[in-house]
Amino acid sequence: MRRAILIVLLSSALTVVTAPAYAQVEISGSYAIRMYEDYIERGPGSYMGDFTGMPMSDEGRAKALLYSSNLPSTIERQCLAQSPWVGQYRPLGLRIWSETDDGRVVAWVLAGDYLRDTIRIWMDGRPHPSANAWHPPSGFTTGHWEGDTLVAHTTHVKTAWIRRGVGIPGSDRSEFTVMITRHANLLTITTVQDDPIYLTEPHIVSRVWEFDPNGSQEANNRSTCNTGNELPTLEDTGKVPHYLPGQNPDEDYMVRTYNIPKDAAMGFAHTLYPEYRKTLKNAYTPRASCGQYCCGWIERQGLPGAAPGLTCKDNNQPSSITAEPTAGRER
Repeated sequence: MRRAILIVLLSSALTVVTAPAYAQVEISGSYAIRMYEDYIERGPGSYMGDFTGMPMSDEGRAKALLYSSNLPSTIERQCLAQSPWVGQYRPLGLRIWSETDDGRVVAWVLAGDYLRDTIRIWMDGRPHPSANAWHPPSGFTTGHWEGDTLVAHTTHVKTAWIRRGVGIPGSDRSEFTVMITRHANLLTITTVQDDPIYLTEPHIVSRVWEFDPNGSQEANNRSTCNTGNELPTLEDTGKVPHYLPGQNPDEDYMVRTYNIPKDAAMGFAHTLYPEYRKTLKNAYTPRASCGQYCCGWIERQGLPGAAPGLTCKDNNQPSSITAEPTAGRER
């Protein structure tokens, strides 16, 4: 009898020890952007023809090359909601809170803004709806804890551009696996996007925010989108900015500007792997001087999220950057 009782007690203890906790880390709060290595992608956006680091399909590449940076500035497109995880490519702060029922966290909520709907990560075990069900621009997301990481899965998204300023498309069949981890005051969000239409492999992005108890950056996260005429030359003309196939003048921008081989710039999956560097050993010649984005955010110190007090170490003379027309890039 004593042995049987001991076995029962040990089994109960092991069950308590091994059962996953409902929530491991408190992630509620306001977070400010910290753009130390990714200012270009989170800030102004890159340039046409820069598909580096992307595993694009032929369909995705063809669609991206039809894009014009003026396209999002047309009134019809200024307020179109983007991907629920487009915050990975935007220079905005972040606010997270929990929704509870009888003390249990039912959902984690990531605040939205005028271009991204509020994301609600359901934690109560509800299933994802039918593929034919109506869904908002935020899609449908469920989550669970794996140790100290909140793992979320998002489906039912809308077609949206992936990277700022270059027109890389994401289809409405995309699904996201998201890891949210807080290390002290730093919050890391990693998204893995699977898209059977425009991507040939998962697209992985990792970004960092820092806890901001004053919520100082949330004033920029306005919830209302106001349209306005950003392109006077197109007003009432019925014209839509675009490039016909083969006529994009910036298709070879990376080749001309940085001597990047075209194969490396066009978003082929094989260029993501370390082995690809060996093929560039005898094909790449660095430019003697650099005139744009030589040191990323260095020339733009003082903007929110920039890294202060750092010095460019690329052995080039610091470049002077003049303001360029950015129609469409802010989206």
